[in-house]
Amino acid sequence: MFKRHIVLLISLMLPSLTPAELRDPTLPGNLPASPVLESPHTESVFSLTGIWISDTHRRATINGTTVSKGQTLADGSRVLQIKPGYVLIRQNGTDKKLYLVPSIKKPVKRN
Repeated sequence: MFKRHIVLLISLMLPSLTPAELRDPTLPGNLPASPVLESPHTESVFSLTGIWISDTHRRATINGTTVSKGQTLADGSRVLQIKPGYVLIRQNGTDKKLYLVPSIKKPVKRN
């Protein structure tokens, strides 16, 4: 019991250190802190899961949202074209094609 009181008393007497004041003891003390690198344009990852084409409409499902030509996605990318096997988008000034994953099943050839 007495030892607990001593430990408590000593811990109260020590100055409290914040995480910013703690330093890795294995690093030299004269090095400047490393700067935080930030990417000016982080690119979103898109998942194309469906394309629907009819005589009057073309729609695609990207990241769970159904979009059509000209619409803007959540990160600001714009849908440029919707084709049977891919969707063309413009992301940060660069055109990118999002492809549908081909089906494992092969079409049946009829004689």
